[in-house]
Amino acid sequence: MLKELQADFVRHGGTLRSGGFWLLAVYRFGRWSHTLPFALRKLTSGLYGILITAEDLLMGSVVHRETQIGHGLHIIHPESVRIAPGAVIGNRVGIMQGVVVGTTPDRSGTPVVGDDVFIGAGAKVLGPIRIGDRARIAANSLVINDVPADATAIGVPAKVLRYTGRARGTAEKPRADPEDRG
Repeated sequence: MLKELQADFVRHGGTLRSGGFWLLAVYRFGRWSHTLPFALRKLTSGLYGILITAEDLLMGSVVHRETQIGHGLHIIHPESVRIAPGAVIGNRVGIMQGVVVGTTPDRSGTPVVGDDVFIGAGAKVLGPIRIGDRARIAANSLVINDVPADATAIGVPAKVLRYTGRARGTAEKPRADPEDRG
């Protein structure tokens, strides 16, 4: 836990004033406390409850300890970020302010977000959906369907705007320049 906290601290600017760092610190404390023997878990879970409530009151943000988060999560602006219990967040994901990764009242399940995904400000990613690796979710989009890898989703409800369909590391062929008479 301490190694992950140190990496979170550096990633979020190396300052204790970073709300993103504190969101992850409380999350990691909650995960750690959940692994302790019953008596200690009861004590530390009470402290976790106080800390997560304080975050909710001060920033309007909650990252539940039941969430599964990969390495390198960067909460760029931590205000009003809400990640539901049971959600899965991959490695090296970037999240802006006002993002919700959560459930819907009519479909059970939570989102699974792949690696190297960026979720723009105000986006809502809801329900039992999958966001593919390297996908981009535009600001203020409502994502209620799967987004393939390497795609950009935009709108309400979100539509795939761009999908390369190329394997990772495959370069796009350069286009011929109409001015080049070669």
